[in-house]
Amino acid sequence: MIRLKSIDTFRGISVIAMIWLHVSEWWLSGDSKWFLDVPLFVTQYGFLVSYQFISGVSRFLFYKTGGSMIETSEIPNNQRIKRQFLVRGFFLLLIALIFNSGVAISTSRPSEIWSWFILLAIAVSIILITPLLDTSKKTRLFLGVAFMVLNFSILPFLQDFEGQPNVFGFLFHLLFYPTGLHPILSSFAVFLIGTVVGEVIYEIYYKEEKKRRLSLLKKKLMLPSILIGGILVIFIFIANWFRFLNLPSFYGIISATGISLILFSLFVIIEESEIIKINKKYNFIFYFSYYSLTIYLVHHLLYFVFLKSLNVLLSQISIVLAVIIIGLFLKLIYPKVGGSISIKKIISKLSYKIVMKLEEESDEPE
Repeated sequence: MIRLKSIDTFRGISVIAMIWLHVSEWWLSGDSKWFLDVPLFVTQYGFLVSYQFISGVSRFLFYKTGGSMIETSEIPNNQRIKRQFLVRGFFLLLIALIFNSGVAISTSRPSEIWSWFILLAIAVSIILITPLLDTSKKTRLFLGVAFMVLNFSILPFLQDFEGQPNVFGFLFHLLFYPTGLHPILSSFAVFLIGTVVGEVIYEIYYKEEKKRRLSLLKKKLMLPSILIGGILVIFIFIANWFRFLNLPSFYGIISATGISLILFSLFVIIEESEIIKINKKYNFIFYFSYYSLTIYLVHHLLYFVFLKSLNVLLSQISIVLAVIIIGLFLKLIYPKVGGSISIKKIISKLSYKIVMKLEEESDEPE
């Protein structure tokens, strides 16, 4: 069995970064709000699109391996997996719209029903990627770049029509509202880039001998990722310094894409070279990955715990303790409940059962 712990590590860190930002915003008192710039800077420039990226990596590996990274001659049923992707995407879309509806009701803003929180971005990305799964790496990379360019090309024009009852106002709301979250064009662009990285990993782990993996990972994954990621980060540093581009979220999206490429490739190299050996049983971060969607929904309850009442020091100590408590609690219940409270696993099982049921019905003689 080959299970890339790097995927869980990267996703888990992304979830913890999200908790840090959200809870800091909720718990910091009015005179301590200045500190919010710190988690905002780290998450915006380092993790803004990290979840989309790692979702693209993991979804492509799921497609190519049938759901488990296992060395076997058995060929996965790709058409069945594509159907699972669609069902999974629509399940997530339903959950996203229910979540958004809750936000709309709590804020008395009906427009929030269609707002690009991460659940909606991932759901639509999974649906959109389905017909592209068999295309080449170059095609998906080209499309990823094209969607990114398209995103920042039409955003400045459409933004002027925000809130207006016309076609352009509708398009802005459909594609970008709100710009500070995860609009679909940029989210899907990064998701596509993640699938390219996922295919590189798949080719190395399944088409090459084990003894050659480390050298190939360095050559085909780490070096290109560090080169491209480094160029993106340096470009954003220069662009941000001179402020010659005034595009919403541009700096964060491009920088976070570069950071994601660099960090994930390093995680894979560290894992494969066994520089650090961590058993899943003791990997605290693993549980934040395994229960990531569940944590995303449930962590909003923390909003009410110390609402706008803590100074900087107390808020950050409390957040660290909250993360530790959440991790230990999940570690404690994992052997007992497993995937029964993991929204990802529940959706995956339901999607598989629905697809299998539909296939059985279609195979029945008339």
